[in-house]
Amino acid sequence: MTLWTPDRIPIAVAPLPGEALESWIGAYARRLRVTNNTFLTAVGLAGSRTSHLALRLTPAEIAALERATGVGRHVLTGMTLEPYDGLAVAILPDRRKLSRPPAWRFSGSRARYCPACLGENAGRGPVFWRLPWAFACTTHRTLLLDFCPDCQRAPNPWKARRLGPRETGACTRDGSNVGFRAACGADLTQAPVTPLPAAGLILAAQRHITTLLAAEASSRPAALAEFKRLYALAWRILRGLHTVADRAPEAVHTVLAECGGVLPQLTTEDVGHDAHNAAIGTALARIALHPGHADHEALFEWVLEADRSLLKRQKNNMGAMADRWTWSGPELVERVLTKLDPDATLHARLRYGSASPQPCWPELTAASITHRAAMTPAMLWPGWTMRLLPRPKDEYDPRAGTFRRGCSSFLLLPGGPPQLNFERVGPLLGNHEINSDRDSVERRLYLNHDLTPLASALAQLARALDEHGSPIDYARRRATFTNSSVTLDLNAYARLCAQQGWSTGRQHRVSLLRWYLLTLLTGEAHPPPPDASFRFAWHCTEFRFRAPLALRAFLRQQAETNLEQHKISEPVTWEPPEAWVTDVSWPGISPASIVKSEFRNLLGAVGSVHEAADALRLTSEHIRLYCDLTEISTTTPSHVIGRHHTKRMVTKVKIREGVLAPAELRYLYENKLMEITHIANLASCSPETVRRLLQRDGVPLRPRPGRLPQRPDITREWLHHEYIERQRDMANLARERGVTHYHLTKLARGWGIPIRRPGAQYNAIGHLVLPWTPSPAIRAVTLCRAALDRLRVIVQIPGYTSFAAAARDIYDGRDSALRQRLAYIERTAGFRVIDRSSMPLAPTPRGSDFLREATEILKFADQAPTLAT
Repeated sequence: MTLWTPDRIPIAVAPLPGEALESWIGAYARRLRVTNNTFLTAVGLAGSRTSHLALRLTPAEIAALERATGVGRHVLTGMTLEPYDGLAVAILPDRRKLSRPPAWRFSGSRARYCPACLGENAGRGPVFWRLPWAFACTTHRTLLLDFCPDCQRAPNPWKARRLGPRETGACTRDGSNVGFRAACGADLTQAPVTPLPAAGLILAAQRHITTLLAAEASSRPAALAEFKRLYALAWRILRGLHTVADRAPEAVHTVLAECGGVLPQLTTEDVGHDAHNAAIGTALARIALHPGHADHEALFEWVLEADRSLLKRQKNNMGAMADRWTWSGPELVERVLTKLDPDATLHARLRYGSASPQPCWPELTAASITHRAAMTPAMLWPGWTMRLLPRPKDEYDPRAGTFRRGCSSFLLLPGGPPQLNFERVGPLLGNHEINSDRDSVERRLYLNHDLTPLASALAQLARALDEHGSPIDYARRRATFTNSSVTLDLNAYARLCAQQGWSTGRQHRVSLLRWYLLTLLTGEAHPPPPDASFRFAWHCTEFRFRAPLALRAFLRQQAETNLEQHKISEPVTWEPPEAWVTDVSWPGISPASIVKSEFRNLLGAVGSVHEAADALRLTSEHIRLYCDLTEISTTTPSHVIGRHHTKRMVTKVKIREGVLAPAELRYLYENKLMEITHIANLASCSPETVRRLLQRDGVPLRPRPGRLPQRPDITREWLHHEYIERQRDMANLARERGVTHYHLTKLARGWGIPIRRPGAQYNAIGHLVLPWTPSPAIRAVTLCRAALDRLRVIVQIPGYTSFAAAARDIYDGRDSALRQRLAYIERTAGFRVIDRSSMPLAPTPRGSDFLREATEILKFADQAPTLAT
């Protein structure tokens, strides 16, 4: 038997599961045959408004309702919108009023409805209908309705009014054509609805939404982030249906068909927010957001296209496009940046990290970039340069100094503010040749290469450097060590020379040592001293390849001494681990893929860095960088770094231990049958030193291997024709005949054939067997390494309306660069090739013959085997 208190209403109306508070109050009032206001007065809430109670209940209101009806406080709270505050609706904290929700402009002050549910539950309905994300009834598989079919206004079927209507499930809004304050009274249970397929995309989306709304408190942040992503996609989808609908994927048409084939209604400033639009937008947004559907990627790309169509300008600006998505959270921003990456500039790809596995919105400050600059050398680390320096496609040997400086400057762009562009970050490293550094990367070494590996590697490397740091403060070293402040112990150097049997050399040798020591300390190559010879830079480059191991060890010990003198506790050199960067196919070569023993044996057998590069199909700079990294060098003497060995060296070798010990040396040479060059490599000395020590020990020397036999296919007439008349390159000719560059050059000197200086012009089409003699203009234009590339560009110009139009299609949009290239070709040829006054662009009469001949040459070049084969 129920005990009734004096404050308890003797008639009880239990709430339905998930019922809205307004629905329950209206049902209770109808049961008592009173109005909503009378019911509230009876329970002690006189003057209260149902619309306020439906948002949030105060403790006093909860107590009054619980005391009068017996419904628990937790049930009462669950019937309001308070559990959804901040997730699906937004209630002002200082007063009970709804503001704009996180998604959709459906304020929740009204409720959608399902006619069948109203009919089955006597006009009562769930609080779920008041949420912006409610658009379908999963029980009856229909779209929810927003308005009364008669008065076309929000019906409010839960209000019990004195003037009626008395029937449940009827529209209670004032009817303008019935009388003053008379209700519309339309039977909402008979309103026409749009049926939905049971296994359709819209019902699946509604179930997904229901799961998110039922999330526990700990999962609410993730659910809110999901709602933001869905809405960011949904409103763009609705806009796209009116701008780029003709290019929409099949999933769009499927969802439209489920909703009756009706396009969503849009205003001039915003998308519609009724159940129909919410259903279409949410269903398609879920497909674009989560993998599993066949049109997942295609739909997302279409959404981006729709978003781009809404921009009035800067439609190809990655920052402007991605900025529109920042509200939705990092996950969508990451996907947007990834999709925009292929069409972006290298500067933008680095700043946003769009080519890396994890793109992100740049949020670092200028101070953070300055801190990264302190951890970065002015020239990229040798091992990372080896990975990012492209392998050669022809005999062209790049100058990698500016490339390394450009890469280090580019390394400061990821994540930085927009005002820190390439021109401003370079000086942070002491790199002031901005145009040369940038052009070396983008317009020279990577001109015909994909920039994606470079952009991805530098972005990942910068992010890892910020996270893990560097054991070396390069900014301090750049400020501390200069050509005048670095110290070199010349007495210790003299003792080393005496031990190794070397001559100490003159001031030029000392300058080379100081240069290399400064390179070790600062991680960058410095300009030559003022009193250096004009060939000092070339000697420095050769020194990196030929410096003996003992000399490298001495210089490293000198670097450690300099650090100790300045109380710097850091390693001499350091490189970021390769594991910091993933998912990159290296344009160059990873140092880990080179076997040190095989590389050491190769250097013992070749005579120059170019021969070693040809053997490994790398550039000569790759070889020098690996020598810098591993301190392996060739044992072949060279005059470019000064005479290293004196005739009196054997008498000065006072310490003979290890490999050079008499017994060990005899064993290696006679029993192991090792070559002198290999023994010298093991002992870090020259082959001449080993040869003289063997003679001193009375060990008979084996005869030297004979030189290459005479070749009937290598004659003076052939070499003169190919090298002098056809202006072909000596390295190419050596590869064709299977001999070394040194061997062919020595034959040329013996035959009196003059050797062109390094870097001199040569005939880029000399290797082609043409059935005609090239014209003088063609011969002049092709006397450079990039001749074929220039011809490929110029033959495509005729037919375009302007140089700007041609540059967009064939020259990466660089209008001025295309004009400069054409002007250079015309100056070299001696006449104008393209008539600028014609529309479209057309060749001049002499230009027509020139382009016709160039086209034929390109056909032969495409059919000819590559020089590497």
